[in-house]
Amino acid sequence: MDSSDKPHFLDSDAHDDLVRILKKEIKALKSKVISQDIRIFEMQALLQSGKGLSNILYLNQLLDTFMAVVRERYDVVNSAVILREDFENGEREFFQVKRFFGLDDHYENNLGKREPLLLFRIEKNNGLLWQLIQQGNVISVRDLQKEPRFITAWERNQLSVLSSDVWCPLIKSGEVIGILTLGEKRDGTQITESDYAFMQELSSIATTIIDSALRYEKNKRILSNIQTLYDFNQNLAEINDFKILCKETIQSAVKAVNSQKGNIMLLNRNTGKLELVMAWGYIDEQTIEGLNTGKIETKTFEIGEGVAGRAALFRKPVVLNNREEIPQIGEYETHCICSVPVLNGGQLEGVMNFTNKIHIEADGNAVLDMLGRFTKEDVSLLQGIADQSAVSLHKSRLYSASITDRLTGLHNSRYFEDTYYELVAKSLVEARPLTLALLDIDHFKQFNDRYGHKAGDYILKSVAQMFQDIKRGPQDHAYRYGGEEFCLVFPELSAEETLLILEEFRQKIEAHEFQYENQTLKLTVSIGLAECGLHSRDARTLFNLADDALYESKRGGRNQVRIAKLEGQTVRSA
Repeated sequence: MDSSDKPHFLDSDAHDDLVRILKKEIKALKSKVISQDIRIFEMQALLQSGKGLSNILYLNQLLDTFMAVVRERYDVVNSAVILREDFENGEREFFQVKRFFGLDDHYENNLGKREPLLLFRIEKNNGLLWQLIQQGNVISVRDLQKEPRFITAWERNQLSVLSSDVWCPLIKSGEVIGILTLGEKRDGTQITESDYAFMQELSSIATTIIDSALRYEKNKRILSNIQTLYDFNQNLAEINDFKILCKETIQSAVKAVNSQKGNIMLLNRNTGKLELVMAWGYIDEQTIEGLNTGKIETKTFEIGEGVAGRAALFRKPVVLNNREEIPQIGEYETHCICSVPVLNGGQLEGVMNFTNKIHIEADGNAVLDMLGRFTKEDVSLLQGIADQSAVSLHKSRLYSASITDRLTGLHNSRYFEDTYYELVAKSLVEARPLTLALLDIDHFKQFNDRYGHKAGDYILKSVAQMFQDIKRGPQDHAYRYGGEEFCLVFPELSAEETLLILEEFRQKIEAHEFQYENQTLKLTVSIGLAECGLHSRDARTLFNLADDALYESKRGGRNQVRIAKLEGQTVRSA
């Protein structure tokens, strides 16, 4: 037998070396298989997670699901998602807690006040932490001893509130749109670096879906705003009355942005100050009425003064969404405020102001939303409403000035002539009562001679303001006809019904003590009434009959109310 055909046997040492090599290769192969199996599982998990997340349209539900997936994967005790604020903040950029789990729902701010955690926010800056965040890598923000790695940022932003060990940036197209924060594991250990890759891949998928959800919600708001502006513009075209226009404008704006309350302030070109002309909101009606009738004195603002004054000065919206930056004035606490200038061809007409947010419950009640803030879409919508209303407000304001008595704020004789005949005609067509009242301040000339014309002006304004107490609403009309004479028109009321109202008013005037420059002034009024249809079907004759009744009141001793006589009867008094 040839020697080459003989079997070759390894010696004992070589055999052992070969076995060791084979075992090592088998172990490496097993490890590689396990690693590949884990990777396949993770890819499958990513795929399934992506599919699950992509089926969710609403942002809050999406964030809750995303955090639940991450918590289950890493068995952490808490998590939070911080998203970039969609607010107007000028040059400053903030990230605010949007959803969280396993954390206290309140925290103590720098002023020692407990706030909802959803108000907690972090300002973006150029520090080391933010440099790392913008690179997009998972960051360990606490070391193994639970001490912060970024002490300055930690203390400045109160990051201990989040109880987090790891931050995972959420980056879309190179921009940080948010941060996922994770706390320690349930066994007290921290997430290891070997887990960062999967976390980053999962977050990358979630970021795309979160960005889509944000865009979806934003587009919904934009479409809704376009519809709101269209409807608002249609309504404006049918309104000429200045007060009604102001009311419709502020009501529409308040409802459109879910604000708790709002007002329109117009620029008084004589004083150069912003003055409130109309308020509306989800607060008690008595306050709203007091503001709109002048019973509640309101502050005027210089250009540049306060939020409203700044909006007027810079000719652009001013938004404060941080309550700590807002001076707290008045009965209602302000959590956020937005002021939008009303410009007509670049000329300032006034400012619209809005404070706080509300949400409507299932029963229709409006509840203050302390977490709500004014977004960029809100501001854009309010600018659109301000722009659309500016021309109408300007024209209506000029017309209103031409029909309004400057001293008393009542409609003047010109407007009386324009509306009185229409009101009488409507009363006759609908066969409904209407009563005309003429009122005169007794011995007013003597009053002026004794106390001076400024005191007389004060009395005229005071009497005009007291008309607000007897008016049932916008259906009743009050005019300053001339000098110390006023006209009152009460649709839907008979002379007998009006007599009761005005007799009570007469007594109130008689008993009232008017305070002027440390003097107590007393006065009385005489009133004459005539009812459309009962006394006359002709507007001019009706006016003359009311005037006759007023004359009879004066001739009978003044300080009384009289109803015009029917044919064959005498004038009757209260």
